[in-house]
Amino acid sequence: MDERSDAVHPVTAVLTAAADLCGRLTALVGAAVEEPADLPRAWHGRGPVVLVGGVGTTDFGLETMRRRLTALGYRVAVHTTGIGTGCGADSVGKLRRVIERMDDGDGVFLVAHSRGGQFARAATVAGAPVRALVTLGTPFDPYRLSAPLLALGFALGAVGSLGFPGLATLGCLYGDCCAEFRAALRTPVRVPFTSIFTRGDRVVPWRSSLDDGAVNVEVSGGHLGLLDRPEALGAVAAALADASARPRRRPAAAVVRAPALQAVG
Repeated sequence: MDERSDAVHPVTAVLTAAADLCGRLTALVGAAVEEPADLPRAWHGRGPVVLVGGVGTTDFGLETMRRRLTALGYRVAVHTTGIGTGCGADSVGKLRRVIERMDDGDGVFLVAHSRGGQFARAATVAGAPVRALVTLGTPFDPYRLSAPLLALGFALGAVGSLGFPGLATLGCLYGDCCAEFRAALRTPVRVPFTSIFTRGDRVVPWRSSLDDGAVNVEVSGGHLGLLDRPEALGAVAAALADASARPRRRPAAAVVRAPALQAVG
């Protein structure tokens, strides 16, 4: 894996600015949604949570989820690995350092969206101090990805191969540098693991988010709605609460409906 400069290339800066603008708009929409008057007591918890963004996600896009988890009692750190377009192995290494800083001795809860869930899973498989893993709209099976998504991945890889910092290279897709990262996407996870998905996802085909070793939770909405819709937020809260109560139990594979979290008022 090549070490890249921390200098920001103009192309990368434009992509980041566009993602940041979208994130700000998402945060504004999330702020306009009325908060529930009373969250179920069973969903309250404590401990460190690392909230991991995917491709095109900035801190603003994760704000609604961060605010909700903080209200439930968790200590939340947001990690976006740039805008999620970098080398997989390098991104996992950066995430592991965040996890280790947040760990208070009992492990860290990981909540990750889209490609961020790939980084989170790989970090968990590699032995990072993770107490439970919750992913949202994460593709674990590259053979089930849609043609447009595969084309985007190859396009970004081609641009990254030209030397643009902050972008994965074609070598990351099939080379040795990210071989362990790619293998980790199907390596069994040995901590409580919940994969949240929606059949309305037009970015990640929902079947690619299913995993035999996870509790596969279906919610409504689209890909970005997994970050701010009440049903998705409720599914995350329920998964964390269950993992807190039974931190050493590996959940059985299942497909269930998520509990609804409706605004009151």
